[in-house]
Amino acid sequence: MASATITINHRPVVVEWTPAAARELERRAAPLYVELELYFSCLVKKFVHFREDSRGKPTVPVGNGLHLYFRPVTSTACTFEVAERLGRQPEMDIESVALSHVAPKQVFIDHVGGQWRGSFNF
Repeated sequence: MASATITINHRPVVVEWTPAAARELERRAAPLYVELELYFSCLVKKFVHFREDSRGKPTVPVGNGLHLYFRPVTSTACTFEVAERLGRQPEMDIESVALSHVAPKQVFIDHVGGQWRGSFNF
C-alpha cells in the first residue's frame, strides 16, 4: 500500500492507494483527477468521482499522476421526478467560510476489475 499526505483546506489528508491502483496510474498517459464530493441534499452523502480532467477546479497533486480536489455541493431541487430522470438531484457548489475549513482525514483508492474505486472519511 502506497500513501502520501497532502493538504486540503489547510488540513492534512492521508491518501492511500493499492498496488493495483499504482500499476494503473503508471499505465496512464494522462493524470487521473479524483473528486471528493460531499453532497448536502435530503441527506449528507459522500461520493468519489474519477475524472479525466479537473472540471476547472483547483487540484492537489498526490504523485504518480494522481490529483485530488474536495467539492462540497448542495442540491438545487429535491423532487422524485428530477432524481429519477437524472439519477440524482442536480447540484451546485457550496461556497461557505465554514466549509473552507473542512477536509477529509483519509482517502483510499483502488483499481479492481478495470474500475476505479474510492472512499474517504472525516
